Amino acid sequence: MNEAERFEELQTTIKLNPKNFQARRELIMLCLDLGFEEAALFHIRYLLKIFPDDSDLYFNLGICQEKLKNNPKALEAYKKAVKLKCDDPDYLYNLALVYEAEGNINEALNNFKKVICIKQDDSNSFFLIGILFSKKGNTDIAIKCFKKAIEYNYSDYFAHFYLAGEYKKKKEYDFALVEYRKVLELSPNYSWAYFNIAQIYWELGRTNDSIIMLKKTIEKNPEDAEAYKLLAQILIKEKKHEEALQILTGAIEKIQNGDLYYLISKIFEIMKDDASRKSSLELAINNKNSLTFDFNSIKHELEELNNKVSN
Repeated sequence: MNEAERFEELQTTIKLNPKNFQARRELIMLCLDLGFEEAALFHIRYLLKIFPDDSDLYFNLGICQEKLKNNPKALEAYKKAVKLKCDDPDYLYNLALVYEAEGNINEALNNFKKVICIKQDDSNSFFLIGILFSKKGNTDIAIKCFKKAIEYNYSDYFAHFYLAGEYKKKKEYDFALVEYRKVLELSPNYSWAYFNIAQIYWELGRTNDSIIMLKKTIEKNPEDAEAYKLLAQILIKEKKHEEALQILTGAIEKIQNGDLYYLISKIFEIMKDDASRKSSLELAINNKNSLTFDFNSIKHELEELNNKVSN
């Protein structure tokens, strides 16, 4: 029997016997799995009138409210579940997640730490504590937490990736490269690892290696605007203008991006092709939502170019 058939069967069972509480509990879980959050909410509220101190019901209420994008009510439900059963790591973990989503980092940290006190090898909690300390700018503690997450779950390539990122912040590039390579061992298609390796190589002056890694990034993710931008900027600096132009024109066939058009205009400026440069600047301005270069400076540049062309 598949989930849909079981769903129909449970509904029929409850219609015939509304006090079949076990069937109603199972139906709640199926509703949550199948995306019927409003139906789940109805059955949870029904049971809470009968079992007002049931921690599992409050926990499922929290899950339901999260799915309904109502974090304040999810928070209220998880807090009630924890009050009724303070040593359940799942309750504490979900409560911490909602605190994090609401921007309450201190309470999120507090509850993730409680999870670890109960479940010392919880790699996910160590990972998320690392994320929170990273947000707080405490790189050293973040590194320790990511290492703990990896100790308990070596295959977590996100933990390796974020650990590498913390090393990169400290410019400890050798350690960062080791971790990024571990990411690629565990997840060979993770394009952001290639991109970050490319950035490090560029910082270290390993230009050719950086170019290779950026091309690998684009191979894995053909819509990565940041990879195209950095690759083009490196090629321009290396005076490989034709190759940079080819890369960028290929990129804008896949993604419309103001920065890419602006870099194209810079190449045409070097080539002294004012007409093509003007067209590229206009396209950069027309795609201002994806433009990170200074908009007013580009607008002024276009005005000056228009005056030059008209004269």
